[in-house]
Amino acid sequence: MPESSVDVVHWWRQKNLRTLNLLLIFPLLSIFTQGYDGSMMNGLQAVESWRTYFGEPKGSTLGLFNAAYPIGGLCAIPFLSFVCDGFGRRVSLATGAAICCLGAALQAGAANLPMFVVARGILGCGTVFLGSSGAPLITEIAHPSQRTTATALFNTSYALGSIVAAWTTFGTFRIDGSAAWRIPSAIQGLPSIIQLCGLYFVPESPRWLISKDRSEEALAFLTKYHAEGRENDPMVQFEYNEIQDALAYERSIDRGSWIQNYVEFIRTAGNRKRLFILLWTACIAQLSGNAFVSYYLSPVLTSVGLTTSLEQTLINATQQMLSWVSALYFATLPQKIGRKPLFLGSLCCILICLIGITTGSAIFAKDSSNKAAGGAVVAFLYLFSPAYNLGLNGNLGLYITEILPFHLRMRGQACYQLFATSFTLLTTYAFPVGLQNMAWKFYLIWLPWVVVEFAIVWLVYPETKGPSLEEIAEIFDGPGGSGVLNEKVDVEHAEIVGGEKREGVQSVEYSK
Repeated sequence: MPESSVDVVHWWRQKNLRTLNLLLIFPLLSIFTQGYDGSMMNGLQAVESWRTYFGEPKGSTLGLFNAAYPIGGLCAIPFLSFVCDGFGRRVSLATGAAICCLGAALQAGAANLPMFVVARGILGCGTVFLGSSGAPLITEIAHPSQRTTATALFNTSYALGSIVAAWTTFGTFRIDGSAAWRIPSAIQGLPSIIQLCGLYFVPESPRWLISKDRSEEALAFLTKYHAEGRENDPMVQFEYNEIQDALAYERSIDRGSWIQNYVEFIRTAGNRKRLFILLWTACIAQLSGNAFVSYYLSPVLTSVGLTTSLEQTLINATQQMLSWVSALYFATLPQKIGRKPLFLGSLCCILICLIGITTGSAIFAKDSSNKAAGGAVVAFLYLFSPAYNLGLNGNLGLYITEILPFHLRMRGQACYQLFATSFTLLTTYAFPVGLQNMAWKFYLIWLPWVVVEFAIVWLVYPETKGPSLEEIAEIFDGPGGSGVLNEKVDVEHAEIVGGEKREGVQSVEYSK
């Protein structure tokens, strides 16, 4: 890729690039609602008025409360590609935000258990639209030199949502009556309202615009935001031509039917590998023991002697703060370290945390006076979130987006959401039953499973650090598989003209 004429090191000095990066805040809020939901349900389980209102839900009943969320998500998946590819990334985000506003309103006004469960299903439906559309939009509009970090930041708003929910439930649990849980339920719709107000100003993806024969609008976007108005900028022309070539190639292999286009995932070795990675990444994201922290922290804390609402809501709130800080920092690492090392390092750290939680819980179960064992469990629960965020937060969202070429991106996101939501449904329903029936022994299941996850990532996952979105296709499909000219370049480390930071600049090799 030609040199950038914009100083992206000091991006805040560039009017249009500064505007673009600030507008990215609105799609970045997409995962906020999911993080809020998990932390809120953790907090509500520690709120006495919520437990009393719904009859002290435990086991399968408690699982139903949380399982309704992914069930709603499954209902949205068939429409993802139709809405996002047909009407644009922004329309898909707005659809999800509007659905979430409706779900939050119903949840806050729930009069009984069925109404609360239905409201959670509606919220799950909306968040699937948000989660599937936000990352592709950010990836496709961010400046090439900032794409990696911008996309990796996408999932960090999950932890931010968790913090807001945790401190909200900590602040409201003392309120007498149903307001203690209705207030947090209503606030869940706030980020979606902010998104609906801000999406009007967010530009549409240039790749989507070109796919709809709106090439002039796409070029105008690239010129304005990636080159500060210089239409003849070499990098802008390179981006524009590369997208044109890639989409022309993808049109040539389009099957003309949405069913046939989904079948495309099993037609070639490269696409079969993509599909397997989407499946396995969804498995890792949901089946690495993280449901303990995300949805069932309260029963875990109760099992080691921490039973009061004050203790549980305070631990939930402070743990989420550590999670957010770690997620923000780790989002900067994929560009520096690469994707695969972060996946592997994260799984190693998760295994250590699970061993600590299991050991401490087993000791406390035998001797409830052993406060050190209970304290060790709490310590490893705190460390679990940073361990997870190291490779399975921003890095994961970036990876599953960039391995998919444009014509498969939203269908791939739909497949990932199908897999992830199915695994979430399994864990949210099964975990409380397992904890109730097996106590700490239930944790033992996850120790060998994380080892299996590590082995598969080590053997199967390719590294994608460096190439542009269009060039990553060659890693899976071989030379020419992207439909663009074979130009070897490390986009993430391309030289910046006008910037002060030039050390470590890699040479750009063209091999047409």
